[in-house]
Amino acid sequence: MTQTLAVAKYLNDLHVKKHGCTMDQMKMHKMMYFSQRESLMISGSPLFNDDFEAWKYGPVLVNVRNEYLTGHMFNGSYKELCDSAKKLVESVYKRYDKYDAWQLSTLSHAEHSWLQARRGLAAGEAGNKKMSLAAMKADATREFLRRKGVVLV
Repeated sequence: MTQTLAVAKYLNDLHVKKHGCTMDQMKMHKMMYFSQRESLMISGSPLFNDDFEAWKYGPVLVNVRNEYLTGHMFNGSYKELCDSAKKLVESVYKRYDKYDAWQLSTLSHAEHSWLQARRGLAAGEAGNKKMSLAAMKADATREFLRRKGVVLV
């Protein structure tokens, strides 16, 4: 299993290479969510172990947030991603980079896993309940069927 921060670093490196600046934190969390969902869709297994929390603007990984708060993010020593993980992350980056953080937040708000974890909270209310991996797998199946043209929404 890949280290969560190694995936985040790889996404950030892709962003720096393409745009010449670091990826903003909100976009990073959504890209990480879509990378995890992609892994669940392709292999049935998570790409990394850390749990997402259902914050008001979408899925958040606390350890990735903490890395941003250090002010010198991704300076640690991370194991290099294997080729299949790189390919997966690159495909997610290519698919979603055209969207800004707020557009990705809107997309993540349609995910069953986020909605389930936010149950009982008002729209703008803070929350930090963990998102269920089983619900994320359901999101992955829905996305797989959507791409195959079976599910239209």
